Amino acid sequence: MKKITAALLAAMSLNFGGCQTIDNKADTVVMSGAAGRQKQFILLGDGQHDADFTIALFKEGFKVRPIAITQKVTELVSPNKIVEYKQAGFRYALNLKMERTSMGCSDREDHPFYKVTMSVIDIDTNEIIEIITQDGPDGDCNGFAKLTSVWTLLAKELARTWK
Repeated sequence: MKKITAALLAAMSLNFGGCQTIDNKADTVVMSGAAGRQKQFILLGDGQHDADFTIALFKEGFKVRPIAITQKVTELVSPNKIVEYKQAGFRYALNLKMERTSMGCSDREDHPFYKVTMSVIDIDTNEIIEIITQDGPDGDCNGFAKLTSVWTLLAKELARTWK
């Protein structure tokens, strides 16, 4: 019985050695507290995975705009005084940097793996206030390893830290 168990473990390590079999935890650095902030972001860039990430953010209760829209409304308060208000636009933006790290969920290249670093930027102060690094496949893997999309993992981590 011990020989069979040892043989099975050896065979499994040869078959799945080097393959990720569980979701990795995100590496998160928060530079500034997120208390009371609205769950609204501008997604900077024009990446091939923006739609996947936007859907994952939406599922976590975030609103996303693809471009920054800022408008000002000018009000004449008196003949000598004009007041200007910002009317539209989100205060925070997300910037993604991606690095492909491996082939995919299996020996097929159906969902390549990426290391994604997401910076949360305060547009008003031009400061990076949070950085999350997450690795995983670009879509859910449903083979031997049940892995969650890197976009879902990033959105869940942002929801956890952005209260």
